[in-house]
Amino acid sequence: MTDEKYDIVLPHSSDWSNEIGAAARSNMEKYDSCTQSILAAFMESLNLDEPMVMRSAGAMFGGMLSSLTCGIHTAGLMVLGLIMGRETLEEGFDGLVPVVVPAQKLVKQLNHRIGSHSCLELTGVDFTDLEQAMQFKMSADHHLCVQRVEDGAYEIARFLKVLEKNGDLFRFSPIQS
Repeated sequence: MTDEKYDIVLPHSSDWSNEIGAAARSNMEKYDSCTQSILAAFMESLNLDEPMVMRSAGAMFGGMLSSLTCGIHTAGLMVLGLIMGRETLEEGFDGLVPVVVPAQKLVKQLNHRIGSHSCLELTGVDFTDLEQAMQFKMSADHHLCVQRVEDGAYEIARFLKVLEKNGDLFRFSPIQS
């Protein structure tokens, strides 16, 4: 059963995408972690206060700390899941269906916007090598990731607004018996 306290309504501000992008950038500049920076910006904007959600993203930056899937993509899918994902396993496959196509489209849009889903391709850094990771953090190239976080967060917000406008931003609601 869908719990109304978890229904999420997007802000109506015409500048929301820019605001999310700026907040994510600020978070990244202050605190690092592309995934958590974006997730925190959305959670604050959507009035979500659940520390365990933030904690669950704790090892997702740096391409899952292994130069794999970019944390921007991870954050985007987490945000989409917060809005459209199933609440319980018992909702079964039907509970997964609403998020499938939007998730696939979001990944493609983020790839187009920032260039790849691969942290290694984007940064050239093997984050399993902590020395290499720290050198990157201190390098001038790190600002490129800060910009990608802003661009990615903006793109995620814009994507959500388009889904909402088209009536495609919904969650599975089991039939009550």
